Amino acid sequence: MLEGCVPWPQEFVGKYKKKGYWEGVTLGEAFDTWVKKYADQPALAYQGKDITYRQLDLYATRIAYQMVKLGIKTYDRVIMQLFNVPELVYLFYACMKIGAIPICSLPTHRWNEISYIAQESEARAHAIPAGVIREFDYEEFADKLRREVPDVKHILTVGKPGRPGMHSITEFREQEIDLKKAKATLKRYRPDPMEPALFQLSGGTTGVPKIIPRTHNDYLYNAKCVATALDYNENSRVLASTPLIHNVALVCMMLPLHCRGGVLVLPTSITPEALLQAISENKADMMGIVPIFMHRLLEIPEDVRNRYDYSSLKRLMGMWNPADLTAQKFMETFHCDGIQTYGMSEGLVCWTRWTDPPEIRHGTSGSPVSEADECKVVDPETHEEVQSGQVGEMQCRGPYTIRGYYKSPERNKEAFTPDGYYKTGDLVRMDSERQITWTGRIKDTIDRGAEKINAEEVETYILKFPKVKNVAVIGMPDKAMGERVCAFVVPQLAQTFTLADLRTFLTSEINVAEFKLPERLEFIDELPVTKIGKYEKKSLREKVTEMLKKEDKV
Repeated sequence: MLEGCVPWPQEFVGKYKKKGYWEGVTLGEAFDTWVKKYADQPALAYQGKDITYRQLDLYATRIAYQMVKLGIKTYDRVIMQLFNVPELVYLFYACMKIGAIPICSLPTHRWNEISYIAQESEARAHAIPAGVIREFDYEEFADKLRREVPDVKHILTVGKPGRPGMHSITEFREQEIDLKKAKATLKRYRPDPMEPALFQLSGGTTGVPKIIPRTHNDYLYNAKCVATALDYNENSRVLASTPLIHNVALVCMMLPLHCRGGVLVLPTSITPEALLQAISENKADMMGIVPIFMHRLLEIPEDVRNRYDYSSLKRLMGMWNPADLTAQKFMETFHCDGIQTYGMSEGLVCWTRWTDPPEIRHGTSGSPVSEADECKVVDPETHEEVQSGQVGEMQCRGPYTIRGYYKSPERNKEAFTPDGYYKTGDLVRMDSERQITWTGRIKDTIDRGAEKINAEEVETYILKFPKVKNVAVIGMPDKAMGERVCAFVVPQLAQTFTLADLRTFLTSEINVAEFKLPERLEFIDELPVTKIGKYEKKSLREKVTEMLKKEDKV
């Protein structure tokens, strides 16, 4: 594998190949097979228009051919910092055709994340929206990255760029080429299926993103397992409301849909009415969703909601707390049923199944999608396996769960057992039928909407504010988002400031992504500590929860 990647041991490689889990096929070759099989059937739906598999292949081939002419080649890394638009799909499959490796970043990431990712991965290209979007100048940002990170040579834009030295994916898509010649050229860029197809990102506990190398072999197998678990077929039309480049959208929606001839539906934005509009005009029958979007859609007045025809929506796919009645209210309001998931970008994916009884379908987090997923639940202190049904840490390994993060030998010693199990940091219960129920986290991570935020990372940024002596960042409960970011701050002597002051500093001086900013500020004389001197956050969580209850906010 690429230098910096951790390979599976040879005994597992042989077993996975013999069992047929790993087919020795690249994602680009798999896509070619799907195109041949479903040629003139719709693959994408956007703004009420269907894009066929044949059209999708044509656009991806044109873009891939122009990328090769620019000098982008097999195993070159491409930072994909794009919103949910068709061009993201075209570019993803273009990368698969030449073996370039997408780095699955977010349009909301800023300098701290993107500059680190670019340097760590030795990225060669950066894909962005053209111009200014939501008051952020992506072209200026990408230009700065190219100046300061020498490996970054190419900037690709969705839309026409206003700056020189940038190349429009949109123009590549429309540029006429000799298709036969182009396809012959692209065949020379076939990657090894054992090598990374893409780099996913994880928030983690180190204060910087960890890079997750997912190979062609493992990702294709993962997608096919999900397609079977979710019963996708040629009539499936799934709306992706979460970032498409996220692991859950790629491996649980786009790729498994396309391997079964289904349709990926993209909204024009993630506002509640835009989601309803996407369902209505594209006849989506399934929707991948997180609790925050359930809340927002339920908040739409009934007379506004009824302007849209959402009768096609029959199935809901997501992760929610069974004790929260929001999901039940959503399913009743929108006349649909739902299933739950549990998983991670590092690998393991679990789903409840449509054939499961309601108490399983709605009340648990699902079972692994592959028979080859090896899962065990251990006591976090003793590391011994607990009895069936008892709470412990989920540890897993298998044909699509990584054996190590990219260029992270020290972190890998902490995150993986000597025999290759990934220590998820999640607290779960697992019964004798391998039905899993997620109950919490060991890791110091905040689940805000669709994003996981590393508390230690945010603390590192806040400590750079001159008026702060010490800080503890925690997740505080929130009905809509699941959790929001709360900062307990010990100020420097005789210093005062507001939440607005702190947020301004973090955005203007540190360039922190907006979703990571604290949304509540509490001052405290000293941070609580345990008997062995470690900072203790449990009491802080209890304290802010009591405050929120008195304020009737939870």
